[in-house]
Amino acid sequence: MTTSRRTTATPLADFDEIVSALRIAGHNVGATRREVLAVVLARDGAFTADDLAASLDDVHVSTIYRSLALLEEIGVVDHVHLAHGPALYERAALAGTQQHLVCEVCGGHLSVPSTVFDEARRSVEHDYGFALGGGHFALTGRCADCR
Repeated sequence: MTTSRRTTATPLADFDEIVSALRIAGHNVGATRREVLAVVLARDGAFTADDLAASLDDVHVSTIYRSLALLEEIGVVDHVHLAHGPALYERAALAGTQQHLVCEVCGGHLSVPSTVFDEARRSVEHDYGFALGGGHFALTGRCADCR
């Protein structure tokens, strides 16, 4: 069952509230999905599905991807694409507050406050009438070590 993405200003954060939202959306919330949710809620920063898989015994990465997709659907997590690497997930409360930078040489990843790009956003909107979106895609370049 597919539902529209939750659009409230306050992202779901409480374990029981999230389980309830999943059930209301028509999804089963078995032991494995609860285990994935617990690990996601314990994370402070960004993570990949493989990061979660390393923390979960006997949970296949495809199950983790399906669980992350459902959590994204109800507004618990968001993802960002890091160049050619795996998607990076983060709690929805962090989304929009940081921009991700990826080195095109070594693949290193750096998160910076999204305010770093405020002047560029204003300039693009003023000069071209185009409002830049959030950080769904990482910006690529070269890190200090690879320059």
